[in-house]
Amino acid sequence: MNTNDTYLIYAGGTFGSHGVPLSPLDSAVFLPVLVDRLGQYDPNHLIKILPNNIIKDSSTLTPSDFVGLYDIILQAYQAGGRKFVLITGTDTLSFLSAFLANAFAALTDISLIITGSMQPLLEPASATYAINLDSDAWQNLTDALTASKHHTGVFVQFASKTFHAHDTQKIDSQANDAFVGTPVQENVHTKAIAAKLPVQALLSNANHSLIKTIYCLPNIPQILADELNHLHSDTKAVILIGFGAGNVPSSPALIEALKQLHAKNIPIICTTMCAFGGVNGDYQAGAWQYEYGVWSAAQLGIPAIYGRALWLIINDAMKLENWNV
Repeated sequence: MNTNDTYLIYAGGTFGSHGVPLSPLDSAVFLPVLVDRLGQYDPNHLIKILPNNIIKDSSTLTPSDFVGLYDIILQAYQAGGRKFVLITGTDTLSFLSAFLANAFAALTDISLIITGSMQPLLEPASATYAINLDSDAWQNLTDALTASKHHTGVFVQFASKTFHAHDTQKIDSQANDAFVGTPVQENVHTKAIAAKLPVQALLSNANHSLIKTIYCLPNIPQILADELNHLHSDTKAVILIGFGAGNVPSSPALIEALKQLHAKNIPIICTTMCAFGGVNGDYQAGAWQYEYGVWSAAQLGIPAIYGRALWLIINDAMKLENWNV
């Protein structure tokens, strides 16, 4: 592979969807159309398509799919590739981006840009697969290809904005400007945990790693305790989505549930249902839980927590000292 080439991975999503209602086109149908369009954009043929059979609506992606996409990029990197653009769906783009940002954080010479679109590249009802001139897809892709030449690291490119991939979040289900995150101009410091297990071991762990989310509502506290006491046997971590700055209603039953999970080495990571601001211990209504082994998500949103936690879990590195960024 050539370090000057950019390697493109198509993984489905709205970008390559067609029909009414929309669903991702098979690569055998979509890629020839995309390659033709890319040929007009890149007459020197410096953009190469990497084979990939993980092509889905992103709402159906699983942890093993995350590892599969990681493996495709890793193999290409090991063969000499350095610049990559991944097209995926917006529903789980933030989750996948955070996972890949953590997975590749130890590599100092990789450029991986993740993008997608809110409107399909092709006219949904066109039998001839005509280009959708109202779509944001082509602009997002060309911006991502440009970003791959100028930025080293893992980033999300969307709506003419480049974000660090470890903490983006989708905040609008309709608008083209659907994501927020830390702009590329700001420095971030994510603790790099390099892979210590081979891909097959990562994949095996991914198939048996469940991250449970529990969303606080104004119910009696016993409800939270009951949920924590009845976790699936494959649960490896819990994301506790609290009120405000991470406030969670306390009760003796909930404290006991937290103690039992802590004894089983199942981390509970507290975040907030608020889109901005993160969590802190300013209120006793939130501070109490940290006395019983709960980890703070600090400024990380739910997709960022999930992506980082999944990487650490499948890499057998889910420890507090590794969590703290």
